Amino acid sequence: MAVDIPNDGISLRFKYGPQTVFLFVDRAASFDAISQQLLEALRERYPRGLLKGHPSSTDTTPVPPAGDDCRVVYGQPRNPRDLEAGWKALHTDGENPTTLRLKQNSVLAFALQTADEASPEFHVEIPAFEEEEE
Repeated sequence: MAVDIPNDGISLRFKYGPQTVFLFVDRAASFDAISQQLLEALRERYPRGLLKGHPSSTDTTPVPPAGDDCRVVYGQPRNPRDLEAGWKALHTDGENPTTLRLKQNSVLAFALQTADEASPEFHVEIPAFEEEEE
């Protein structure tokens, strides 16, 4: 049975630490709505928090429960072809994926900003494939 996917959506990749969360969002949805969708997915998938580093690390960022005062801030790659080049803040107030000209499978970093935090940093780890030694 074929699944009918509407054409008004876009898949976005949201990165934090070693995690990548793929979300299918409405192209016209505000980033406030997208943030709520992302937070719901994070609460369900990462109840113990988001890893900040290697999966063997115990250092995590807690995902705030529903109703807590938390804002999701986004960053876009400085160089889309080299994610290790860093991230620059993306101003999403009043914007949506269409107005920001995001394409299918665009990559965005995200950070969870609490009321007492001035400007959060984007913690993103890019996987590196090392050749096996023989």
